[in-house]
Amino acid sequence: MDAEHGFIVKLYNNSRLIAFFPAIAVIIDYSLTFYLAGDTSMITSWEASPFVRFAVIHDVMAAYLVAIILFYYGTSYAVLKILHGTEYYLFGILLIVTISVTHVIGGMSWYFRNALYSNGVFIMSILSIVVAFVIFGFSLMRERPTP
Repeated sequence: MDAEHGFIVKLYNNSRLIAFFPAIAVIIDYSLTFYLAGDTSMITSWEASPFVRFAVIHDVMAAYLVAIILFYYGTSYAVLKILHGTEYYLFGILLIVTISVTHVIGGMSWYFRNALYSNGVFIMSILSIVVAFVIFGFSLMRERPTP
């Protein structure tokens, strides 16, 4: 086994490290949002997330950011820990990666400020939901006892 393949296997099996992906992605997303938006009035007018708009309007963005980072890490780790060793583990990683990529490209939307790009970010969000429902549905069908 070469070193690169060994690294990939170690990363694949490291739920704690993979759980950091969405937490880091949300930091990147909101850093880009605040840097590229210019001012908070742009965020309150154009930000897609109602939670971020609420946090900005009520001046609780720092607390919201800490809460969302802890939420993403905690839920990602819990899901991966539950799924580790099952055939669904790969789908859990896929979902986490999809959510992470969606956050990063969402933050970049403030750079592009293009409707087509923003629609692409929305499609990625929908894709995350679809992946979650497909995994859930597939697991229900497989685990259902046969009559």
